[in-house]
Amino acid sequence: MKKLFILLLLCFIGGCSEASFPAIPSDTDFVASLNTLDGSIDFISNEAKIMESWELEEAYTGFALATDDLLLVYGYTVEKAELIELSTGKQVASIDVGEGSTYAYVYEEKIYITNAIDNTVSLYNTKGEKIQTQATGNYPMAMISDGNNLFVVNFKDEFLSKLSMELEQVDEWAIPTSSHGLFIKDNELWLGGHGAGSSPNRSIKRMNINTGELIGEIKVPLMPINMARANNGHVFTVSHGSSSVYEISETGEVLNSIKAGANPFWISSFGDSMVLAGYDDHQLYFIQSGEITKKLQVGKGPFQLIVREIE
Repeated sequence: MKKLFILLLLCFIGGCSEASFPAIPSDTDFVASLNTLDGSIDFISNEAKIMESWELEEAYTGFALATDDLLLVYGYTVEKAELIELSTGKQVASIDVGEGSTYAYVYEEKIYITNAIDNTVSLYNTKGEKIQTQATGNYPMAMISDGNNLFVVNFKDEFLSKLSMELEQVDEWAIPTSSHGLFIKDNELWLGGHGAGSSPNRSIKRMNINTGELIGEIKVPLMPINMARANNGHVFTVSHGSSSVYEISETGEVLNSIKAGANPFWISSFGDSMVLAGYDDHQLYFIQSGEITKKLQVGKGPFQLIVREIE
């Protein structure tokens, strides 16, 4: 009995489990904002109201939904990525990724994480177990998949890595340095980017998804770095350098644009709105029919958004 009492006392003082967060009901739709300046995540409801906020203990710089109920968080200077169960708020797995994590992408519960120190991309399952690692170019970052291949942008290099879903090398395509932002439209891969030095990027490159051949460009100045599809099939891009949002038709025609956000990095589709993250003004912008319908103050430095919509 005395040993049991001591064990319980130690658990009470030191904690028997990992830190936990407010639970997010499993039947709730949300758009979540990762705020990197104050280390927080805000979960926003369909009514554009903050329903929960998490205060993070590590300097996480990215997150992704591994499943509808499993959130992955990672950071460039953080040696471990964490998997957190949303419905309980409890950490369920820890992944030894080492410092240098730049991006995470999930496809059918396969987790891909790029590392810009090792210049690799690694594949994990939802238990946090590593399955495979593949070398990439310099500073791998943005990723996307068409179900057959994984496309990895090497931010500080001049080629894109085309890999199999099992991370076997397939091909390399020439791209501009400082490219970032990927979107798949039918048989095309759309590529954005910052541009380099005194030559900021002003367009989205349209590439044949099978061959990498450049088949056209869409002028959306300045620095288009993120894209998302709206409910009507149109594509919205955030042009970071001009604080602009462009609406693009399904055929690649620019339909309209608006100024929104201060130093925006991310845009997502949520319900009937496009949601834009304004990094410097700490606000989310809800956009419908080319107009800002609502502004919501969130934590400081909203850098990335994820969306969960339960069918």
